[in-house]
Amino acid sequence: MANVSETAKRKKVFANRVSRVCKVHDIEILYDGVPKNYAGVELIKNGTVLFADRSTNGRPLNINWERLYTELVDYGYKCRERRAA
Repeated sequence: MANVSETAKRKKVFANRVSRVCKVHDIEILYDGVPKNYAGVELIKNGTVLFADRSTNGRPLNINWERLYTELVDYGYKCRERRAA
């Protein structure tokens, strides 16, 4: 089995957190493009775009899930209280 980089692991952790928060608060995740070649991602609630990440240079987007998660939490959307390690 191939080793997974720490960056990829961290990205997956935050993608899962965003997904869980969106499910709890009925926020839709809308992707623009096809898998592995997204031009943008939008988090939509009641027809309004709350947060978005878009490619500006025509290349596939490297979605910054950590930033999206931080913005969701700062805005008041949480899935659950996190326990201290």
